[in-house]
Amino acid sequence: MKERYEIRIHGLLGPLLRNRFKQLACEVLPRQSTIRAKLSTEELEQLLERLDKSGVEVVYLDSVPG
Repeated sequence: MKERYEIRIHGLLGPLLRNRFKQLACEVLPRQSTIRAKLSTEELEQLLERLDKSGVEVVYLDSVPG
């Protein structure tokens, strides 16, 4: 079963990284970017691994209603 997640990262998710994650909803905030997506546990783990390999620091992760 998929859940909706909100992931905030430190810094801006530039165009190259946004292109890598184009299937996800991304929003740029001051000093942070937010990614929202409906993911399975396996998909979430894969996304977090991709972010980590890209050098992106996750500062917040939570499941959200929706």
